[in-house]
Amino acid sequence: MDLRRFITFKTIVEEGSFAQAARKLCCTQSTVTFQIQQLEQELSYPVFEKVGRRMALTPAGKLLLPQVRELTRVLEGIRQISTSEEVVAGDLRVMVGETLLAYKMPEVLRLFRLKAPKVRLSLQSVNCYVIRDSLLNDNTDLGVFYRVGHDEALQMEYFGQQELVLVASPQFPDFDFTQIEQHIPVSFIINEPQCVFRQIFESTLRERKITLDNTIELWSIESIKKCVAGNLGISFLPRFSVLRELESGELKELPFSTPSLSITALCAHHAGRTLSPAMKIFIDCMRECLGR
Repeated sequence: MDLRRFITFKTIVEEGSFAQAARKLCCTQSTVTFQIQQLEQELSYPVFEKVGRRMALTPAGKLLLPQVRELTRVLEGIRQISTSEEVVAGDLRVMVGETLLAYKMPEVLRLFRLKAPKVRLSLQSVNCYVIRDSLLNDNTDLGVFYRVGHDEALQMEYFGQQELVLVASPQFPDFDFTQIEQHIPVSFIINEPQCVFRQIFESTLRERKITLDNTIELWSIESIKKCVAGNLGISFLPRFSVLRELESGELKELPFSTPSLSITALCAHHAGRTLSPAMKIFIDCMRECLGR
């Protein structure tokens, strides 16, 4: 089988169309179409089908994709053998949870850039559930996120329990969130419903039969903190993300749970995946920066 056809197949999926793949591969669209036709002829099954005006993967194509990605990773590893061990290149796709990206990952990313300057890093900040599903579907190389259930298909390395704190403005009245069966006249300011610490907070309130006035959804942790500091409501966030504001007095911590509730930070990849040199370096950077 011609390996170039598999690379063309993978590029079409990543770029979203035959035309974009042709531009990426520096060839004509007719060449891309011909290579896919040849691939389908070799495999004896179609890998793309037309859905409306766009081309989509067939069920067989979806099953083929993880195998092709593994094949290209193996090829990249073979190329690395022929070059200096100090030179690592290729692509690396990493998905990271927002708070981890903003407050924990800058040092990791700086170190990774020093150790692997030739690697093309694709970085995306998304929800933890999206990261987990992308890893399970082999749509990303590494995920740095909070644990959202156990998946045997993932190889996980843990980077500590992250304490969660309930924060408010210094002007906020000292309501007792540990008492059951009450209504507290305040807004809860947090991000989207699948946020892990939002789910923990709301679940705890339900157990205690506590109700609040309403929920304000914002996408930025910095915006959430500014609104809380302006006494527009309360929030429930990892301590490391509000440490500066707590130390400066911009925010105050409210008693909520003893011992404190926490979430587990981790780095994960698909258990069936061969680790590329870039993946190994990134994980080593995680250990060096966050493992202490």
